[in-house]
Amino acid sequence: MTFRRLGWPAVALLLGLLCFANSVRNEFTYDDNSIVRANPRIRSLTDFREIWLTDWWRERAEDEPLADPARDRLYRPLTLFSFALNYALHEARPLGYHVANVLLHAAVCLLVWSFTRRLFEDEAIAGVAAVLFAVHPVHSEAVAGIVGRGEILAAGFMLLGLLTLLPRGRPAGVKRTLLAGPLFFAALLSKETAVCFPAVALVVLYWVNRERRLPLRWWLARAALLLAPLVAYLPLRYVALEERFIRDKLISLLFVPLHDAGLAARLHGPVTILGHYARILLLPSRLSCDYGVAVFDPRRGPELLTLVGVLTSAGLLAALIGYGRRSATWRRLAMLAAMFLASYALISNTLLLIGVSLAERLMYWPSVPALLAVAVAVVWFWQRYCRPDGALHQRANLLRLFGVLLVVALGLRTVVRNSDWKNNETLFRADLKTYPTNAHLNSALAGIIVRYAQQVTPVIDTTLAAANQAAQAGDTNAHDSLLRRAEQFRQQQRQMLARAESLLNQALAVESRFPDALRQLGTVCLLRGDEERALQSFEDALLLDPLDTATQRRAARLRGDMQGREARAAKLRTQVEQQPDDPSLRLALGRLLIELGHPDEALRHCEQAAQLAPNSAAALKAYAEALLLNRREQPALEVYQRVLILDPGDWQVHTNMVRLLSDRDPAAALHHAQRAFDLRPNDLRTQINLAEAYALNGRTTEALRRLRTIARNLPADHPQRRLVTDRIGELERKRP
Repeated sequence: MTFRRLGWPAVALLLGLLCFANSVRNEFTYDDNSIVRANPRIRSLTDFREIWLTDWWRERAEDEPLADPARDRLYRPLTLFSFALNYALHEARPLGYHVANVLLHAAVCLLVWSFTRRLFEDEAIAGVAAVLFAVHPVHSEAVAGIVGRGEILAAGFMLLGLLTLLPRGRPAGVKRTLLAGPLFFAALLSKETAVCFPAVALVVLYWVNRERRLPLRWWLARAALLLAPLVAYLPLRYVALEERFIRDKLISLLFVPLHDAGLAARLHGPVTILGHYARILLLPSRLSCDYGVAVFDPRRGPELLTLVGVLTSAGLLAALIGYGRRSATWRRLAMLAAMFLASYALISNTLLLIGVSLAERLMYWPSVPALLAVAVAVVWFWQRYCRPDGALHQRANLLRLFGVLLVVALGLRTVVRNSDWKNNETLFRADLKTYPTNAHLNSALAGIIVRYAQQVTPVIDTTLAAANQAAQAGDTNAHDSLLRRAEQFRQQQRQMLARAESLLNQALAVESRFPDALRQLGTVCLLRGDEERALQSFEDALLLDPLDTATQRRAARLRGDMQGREARAAKLRTQVEQQPDDPSLRLALGRLLIELGHPDEALRHCEQAAQLAPNSAAALKAYAEALLLNRREQPALEVYQRVLILDPGDWQVHTNMVRLLSDRDPAAALHHAQRAFDLRPNDLRTQINLAEAYALNGRTTEALRRLRTIARNLPADHPQRRLVTDRIGELERKRP
């Protein structure tokens, strides 16, 4: 082989560095901004609890009281600690984080070579596998995106653990199995997908000991020792995730459409996902940072990639069956198929729905057995057909050149993809060229453009102020020049706002129930001076996400009397200081603060009011609302139940109970939705809530009947009519 003179490990290491070297110039991109750049938890190496006993997404924005309880519950403290090490060295400058990722990837390339060589005792297979792993574009998201480091660390620790279990010439003893435990534990602390390690390890152990007749107790002992780190990991995870193991609510259907899919889609959806992964591994021309409904939408039914998934499944099954054949190649492929399935099961969205439908970064570890299988096939083909007496010996040099060109092509694709990850704007623009109907990316890019447009406003104001000063000084030429410049800035801002609105309209055309796009559209309208439309957009967003306090404050300002309300709040604060035990003053201040979008302070006063007047339904109701705005759902539920004992006819409380019980107890949610509707039958919220509660309980026909009634009764220009009609379409597509 061509690379043998240089040494396969050196070639793999060099290619791993070269292909990703251009990513070190990148900025913070996508999730890097919240997990690294703006994350206060990584700014100290000694704050044990903040790094080791909190979940991955527990960053706190300035305008949010607590992290969203609907967030995906993830536990990756070792990855966070590695970011803290970076921060200790060079603070929030992205260069060092990117350099660390590239170096870690190069190290994993060496580990892939070492593991494959130990596994098959074949340098050619190990070399081809390591080279393919080093250059493959599917790894760009994990390496060029800083937060992808969790994937790299988990893969590295898993490979070290497997190497520990593969002593030369003898079965792994108890000591080596025990040594693999800390490595498995470190992999788990890097990323939870490493939970597949025991299954992968047992597959590998079976392969290397296939000719030995090891007793059952040997296997049971190894399995127990391999699983032992979970005894420490699971309690840590439970504590860090606030007494949970996974999220307790569904996340955005834009990211995981299978959450809302019918039975047919739940059956063919995972097959389509497998087809996507097969396509990304074999033909990585079309890549994306977001594989939501724009790329994978089970509501469309089976498609071409479903067929690819079926063929991939058939190939995996054929490989597994091939273990019964005498051919060494078939047996190797069977072992790698089993290893891939053990690695892929968790992310397949088959039995457990994870936080994304599919993602390139999730293929970082599963690509190891997949690319090993390709290497086994390539070396088998070469040895069979290109040896001196082989049928293709005369064309061996041409085939060798083809292989080199293929590696070069993969490497160049990786380099280009790394450049897409330079910053959010370049990433979103690149991916929208590939998938132009992606609602999430359209909205995200519009948000970037809106921020640019907002930055132009003070420039315009400063220029106009300078023009006024020039006019007062009698400098007509300077005045006219500054006015022309201000108009140029205005024109630039108009163009940016027009582009942002176009992107947002595309997003809302795909998914009208998208609060982020509605919030951005409100900002666009506000910058244009269209306050009426801006308020409507903000209120539409709040209908879908009523706990968004920042949008609540913006809507309150547009409704008017914001200054008057702030003045009343200041007066009430003074009165509360003078009479701290007056529940009516506390309640009035708490309610006003809720209206102003200050949930932290509102909670403090509402809680005091409820303690001072424990039998007041009004005080308890305000307290429950403040808890809900602070995303403390369980306490809010308990307080609302106390309110209903005191005042069972409060329709607003019944309406809020529907939201709180939807995921916990759908039948109870339907009961409260019906009660709220009976109490307030002409309110649009109670009507929609009742329809959604029917849908939640599987009574789709009744849900559709009510939604159609709502749509008929709404005027054609009513802002909520489109949301209702789109929901009707969603439910109709889900019906069997």
